[in-house]
Amino acid sequence: MYITNTTEQVVKLIEQLEIKSDLTKLKFLIYIFDLLNNNQINDKNEVNPDLIDDGELKIFNFEVIGLSPNAGNLLLQYFAMLYNGMTDSKDAYEDNGNILGINCDKTDKEFASKFERLDFNEKLDVFSEIIIRYDNETYFNEKTLVLSLDSKLSGYDIAKQIQNFKN
Repeated sequence: MYITNTTEQVVKLIEQLEIKSDLTKLKFLIYIFDLLNNNQINDKNEVNPDLIDDGELKIFNFEVIGLSPNAGNLLLQYFAMLYNGMTDSKDAYEDNGNILGINCDKTDKEFASKFERLDFNEKLDVFSEIIIRYDNETYFNEKTLVLSLDSKLSGYDIAKQIQNFKN
């Protein structure tokens, strides 16, 4: 683990994810970045926070940490292409910031459920950890070309910005 001051639930989730197949890891990436893209990573765990008139709602997205607001869409397009390549299908595609056509099994749903049960700060820790691993090319087991999140910032820099946002 790169992120140190976190909860046992985050450590357990990352450790369980670490031993899964690259396809399962990719589906988890798609799931959490889809949530991020739709402003669903927020401190009140609101499904549609854009409809809430609450100035106190804290929403995590790429823009709040200084990245391009369209970075999420670009990543999801790349993840869809990667999924199609791993599965030899053309089922996955990105549509308005959402990935469609992904087949999820019981394991995928279990990881999604575990992530959903985390509180806001724990979800930010998961993002931090995964971004570091993804950027360092240690997230996937097999050698996989990764799309850079930012041309100037490393995964550590982005994780530090996420941790600063958390505090």
